[in-house]
Amino acid sequence: MDTVTAGVLGLGSMGTGWHCEQLARIDGFDLICGCDPSPERRALVAEQYGIETHADYEEMLGRNDLDLVVVATPSAMHRDHVIMALEAGKHCVCEKPLCMNLAECDEIIEAAERTGLAVSAYQNRRWDAEHLSAMDTVRSGLLGEIFFTKQISMSWSQIMRTYGVKEFRPQWRAEKRYGGGLLYDFGPHRIDQLLQLLDYPRVRDVYCELQGRVWSDEVDDYCLVVIRFEDGVTSQVETTTVARLGISGTLIVGRDGAFRDGMIATGEGDELQERPAREFERDWDAFYRSVHAHLTAGEPLAVPLWQTRAMIAIIDAALRSAESDEVVGVN
Repeated sequence: MDTVTAGVLGLGSMGTGWHCEQLARIDGFDLICGCDPSPERRALVAEQYGIETHADYEEMLGRNDLDLVVVATPSAMHRDHVIMALEAGKHCVCEKPLCMNLAECDEIIEAAERTGLAVSAYQNRRWDAEHLSAMDTVRSGLLGEIFFTKQISMSWSQIMRTYGVKEFRPQWRAEKRYGGGLLYDFGPHRIDQLLQLLDYPRVRDVYCELQGRVWSDEVDDYCLVVIRFEDGVTSQVETTTVARLGISGTLIVGRDGAFRDGMIATGEGDELQERPAREFERDWDAFYRSVHAHLTAGEPLAVPLWQTRAMIAIIDAALRSAESDEVVGVN
C-alpha cells in the first residue's frame, strides 16, 4: 500500500479546517469521504474537497475502500467512535484528547491490540517551533540535570464558546457532557509536550486546581496542574482564557542553565551568558507523515498509544485531584 485512503468523522472546525485540509494536501493520502449528521457541513465539504459524504457513521465504516478513519468529534465521543472504527477494520487517528479517562484509554488499547490496527492521537503540537527548540536544548545537555519546568498560557479568548461551527453547538467546549474545559482541550498538548521533553519519567503525584470563572460554570476556564516526578523534577502546567493581560511561554531550569522562550542562559556572575537556542520551523504535517510511514512501511508511530496513555494517566489523576482538593497518585 503506497496510498492511504482516509475519511473524516466530524466535519466541524477541526475536521474540515485541519484534518480534511491536511489529508487532501499531504502526499500519500487520498481523502475520499467524510461523515457528519449536518447536511450543511456535508454539502460544504463535498464542494470544497470533492469527496463523498455520509450522514451515518456505520455506513462510512462499511466502505471497503477506506483504510484510515480520522475521529474529529467532540471529546466525550472519542472512545466510542475510535473503537467502532477499529471493530470495522479501520486504522484510526483521533483528535486529542484520545478519551476522557484512563479506563477509556485502556479500552482503546485493548481494542487496538485485539484487532491489530493502528491508533494514534493527533498530538501535532509536538512539532511546534518552540517545543522543538526546547527539546533540542534539553537533549544537548546544556542545562544539566533538570530541576523544574513551567509551561504557561494565559490569555483572553472566547474560543470555548465560539470555535465550534454554527451547525453544531459553537459552545460545546464549555459544556461538561461534551468533554469541554481547558484541562481536556489544552492539557493534552502541554502534558504531552512535557512528557516528551523529560523522556517519560515515572510520575510521583499530581495536584490540580480547576476553576470556571467566565466562559463556563460546568467546566474549567482556568487550569493548574502540578506534577512531581520520581526523579525529582517538578513541573507546572497553567492555562486560562480569562486573562486580559496574558503571559505565555516555557521555562526549563537545570543545574547548569535555563531555557525560556527560545533563549538559553548558562554560567553565573561575570560569566553569565545568554544566547538564542537553535531555531526550528513548525512542522505539524510531520504527524501525518509518520502515520503514512507506519501504515505503508511499518515505521514506528511518532505518537504511539503507550505515550498517550502516560499523558491520559496524568489527566485522570488531575481530575481526581481537582475533585478531592488533594494531591493524588497516578494509576
